[in-house]
Amino acid sequence: YEVVLSEQPAMLMEVSTFCNEAGCRKVLIIGPKTKVSLTVADIYALGAEAANLRLQVALVESHDASKEDVSFLETVIWNRGGSIRFFDTEQEAKDWLAIPEMA
Repeated sequence: YEVVLSEQPAMLMEVSTFCNEAGCRKVLIIGPKTKVSLTVADIYALGAEAANLRLQVALVESHDASKEDVSFLETVIWNRGGSIRFFDTEQEAKDWLAIPEMA
C-alpha cells in the first residue's frame, strides 16, 4: 500500500462516514507494509484534515516513514483535537483504544 496525499481525502471521508453510521469514534486500522510518499507539507495537510474527523485512530502496520515524520503527524493531529498512534501489535493498539476483549 502506498500513502499518497491526493488519495487520502476520499479515504478519510469513507472512514468518517462509516464511523458516523456506526456511532463509533475509535478506529483500529491493521494495514500491510506501507510506503509513505509524503513531504513534510503533505504530512501537515493530512494531519490537519484527519484531525477534523475527531476520531481516535490506532494503526498497526509496518511503514517506511521516519520516526520524526510519524511524531510530526501525531503532533499535528493532537494539536487539533484528534488522536492517532502507530503500534507494532494489534494488542497494544486495542489496549490504547480501550477495546474490550471479545469472548
